[in-house]
Amino acid sequence: MVKKVVIPTEEYQQLSRFIIKWFDDNHELTLGQFESDIFLDELVKKIAPVLYNQGLDDAIKVAQNNMLTLEELLDLEKIVP
Repeated sequence: MVKKVVIPTEEYQQLSRFIIKWFDDNHELTLGQFESDIFLDELVKKIAPVLYNQGLDDAIKVAQNNMLTLEELLDLEKIVP
């Protein structure tokens, strides 16, 4: 099941304004709010899974490193006869 990424309204609006300004500044292309919102929606659909997977990979690496540390600490524990 694919879960839709929901961006809080204020952040969504900031990103949309950034897109409008960026296209105007860098390409002298004037986008309206509607075009910017559609572009942002499509961008999020494509980028969000990549960023999510990278975050998940990073979290797994941290967890694995913590497990190694725990295993090392357990190896240091003295065996009580």
